[in-house]
Amino acid sequence: MTTVIEYSHPSLGVVRGLTLSSTNQFLGIRYATLAGKWDPPTLSDAVAGPVDATKFGPTAISSPHGVEIEFGQIQRKLPIPELQQSETECLNLNITTPANVTPQSNLPVIVFLHGGGYAIGSNAWPQYDFKRIVALSMAEKQPVIGVNINYRLGAFGFLTSQELEAHGYQANNGLHDQYTALLWIRKNIGGFGGDPEQITVVGQSAGGVSVTHHLQSEAPLFKRMVSMSGTNLLMSPLPAQVTESTYKTVVERLGLGTLSPSDRVKTLVQMDSDTVLSAVQPGDALLPSMGGALNVKPHTYAEIYKGLAGPLDLPGRSWCQQIMIGDCQFDASIFSMMINRSREKIATSFRESLMRSLSSAAKAAQVLSAYSIAEDIPDDQAFNAILRFANDIAFFVPVLNYGHCWSGQAFIYQFNEPNPWDGLWKGHVNHILDVACLFQNYNEHFQDPQRRVAVQFARDVIAFANGHAPWAVFKWETGDLNSRVYGGREAGTPGTVVTVPGPEPRTERADTILGLMAAIPADDLARAWGAFMAGL
Repeated sequence: MTTVIEYSHPSLGVVRGLTLSSTNQFLGIRYATLAGKWDPPTLSDAVAGPVDATKFGPTAISSPHGVEIEFGQIQRKLPIPELQQSETECLNLNITTPANVTPQSNLPVIVFLHGGGYAIGSNAWPQYDFKRIVALSMAEKQPVIGVNINYRLGAFGFLTSQELEAHGYQANNGLHDQYTALLWIRKNIGGFGGDPEQITVVGQSAGGVSVTHHLQSEAPLFKRMVSMSGTNLLMSPLPAQVTESTYKTVVERLGLGTLSPSDRVKTLVQMDSDTVLSAVQPGDALLPSMGGALNVKPHTYAEIYKGLAGPLDLPGRSWCQQIMIGDCQFDASIFSMMINRSREKIATSFRESLMRSLSSAAKAAQVLSAYSIAEDIPDDQAFNAILRFANDIAFFVPVLNYGHCWSGQAFIYQFNEPNPWDGLWKGHVNHILDVACLFQNYNEHFQDPQRRVAVQFARDVIAFANGHAPWAVFKWETGDLNSRVYGGREAGTPGTVVTVPGPEPRTERADTILGLMAAIPADDLARAWGAFMAGL
C-alpha cells in the first residue's frame, strides 16, 4: 500500500513523497525554471513551504504517443500513468530511495537519461520506474538511490540557428537541461541520503549519446558512466549548415519565412507549443549541434580510438573514473523505421550510395562483399545485411573505441538475450530491450531465462554504481579484452551470463567490421552509413 510521507530535507525543507514497502519516491521535483519554452534553464532554489512530490510532474512537449512508440519497439506494454505536458514546467525529476534513508546515509546515486532520439521520452514512463532496481540494490546489500530526469525535446530542445542565437536563444537546450539537472543533483542529493561524489549517470540510446557529450565538461559531473547502445559517435553533433537548413524548413512550414529576423523570432517564441509541434516532421534534424551553451564539439572514431596516445579533447577522461559501455546484438533495428528510401532493390541503392560516399567502386565492393550484399538476393535479406553493417559501425565499434581510449577502468558488455514477445523483433536482440531488463519492470512478463539475465544485468549495474568491478576490466594495451555477455544463443544454457576473455563466438559479434576497417577508415564507413540513412 502506498502512503504519503513527510521527509525533512536539510535545505529544501519538508518534502512530501510516497512510500511503498521498502522504497520512498519523491516525484516531480523541479530542478530548474524556464522563463519561456526556448529560454535557458535556471537552477531552482528551495521554495517556501512543503514541496509536494507525490505525483509526476509535467513532461516535456513531444508526441503524446511517444510511450506507445517505445512499447512498440519493446513489444510489450505496461500500464501508463496519466501524464501532462508543459512548455515551462517540465524540468523536474523523480527520486527513489530506500525507505530507511536519512541525510547521513551517503548512498551511491544512479541518474538515468532516457533515450527516444531527442524527440520523445519522459521520466514518468513506467519502464523507467526505479522502485524495483532500488529494492534489488537493498536485497543485494548495495543500496543505491535512483533519479530520473526530464529534459526538453524536439524543437524546444534542439532547434537552433544563427538567427535564434543572435536573439539570445542558445543551441542545445536539452543538453543544457541535463547539465543543470546534474548540478541540482550534486547540490541536493545529499539531503535525500545520496553521495554527490558517487554519481553514476546511465544513458540509453540518445541518453547514451548525451552522457558522452557531457564528458566534454571541464567540471566533474559524475564519477561513473554507463552508456547503453549510444555514444556521440552514433550521433555526431550537427554542423551549422544542417541546423540552419532545419530552422529554415520549420519556420517556413509555420508561415514565418517572409518576416524580418526579429519579427520571425518574436513570433516563433510566442507561438503555442502545439502549433510548433505540428510543423515538425519525422526526419527533421533536431539533435545536439556544435556549440551552444555547453560548447559541444564533434569527435571522430579515430580521435576516440587514439585517445590514449593522442590529444583527445575529452576532459571527462580525467574525472570520470569508470565506464561501463555496451550494445544490443541488433541495435540497428531502430534504423528500420528511419531509413529514408524504399526497400525495393535496396542492395542496388546501397551500392550506389556507397560508391558516391566512398568515391571508390573498389571500396564499395569491399563493404558489399564483407556483408554478403548482392543485387540478386531478396530485398529483405539485403536489408537485414545492411542493418548488420549499420549495427557494427554505429554501435559495436564505438563500444570498442571507448574501451580502447579510456584512461580509467572500462567494462565492456554485449547484450544478447533475444526479445521473447510477439512482433517484428521476436527472437532478435533489438534496440531498447536492455531498458526492459535493467529496471526490472518486465520481470513478471519474462520466462525464467530472460528474468535471470535481467536480474544479473541490474545487479552488475548496481555493483558498478557502488564502485565495485562487476567483471574483469577491458584493457586493450595489455590484451585483456574481457567482455560480459548477457544471454544469447552461443552462451549455452538459456539465461546464462558469462564473462569471456576477448573476441570469441559467445560474444555473437563478428570481426567483419574490424577487417573492413583495416582497409577503410571507420570514419569513412560511418559517413557512408549516414549518407545512406539520409537518402544520399
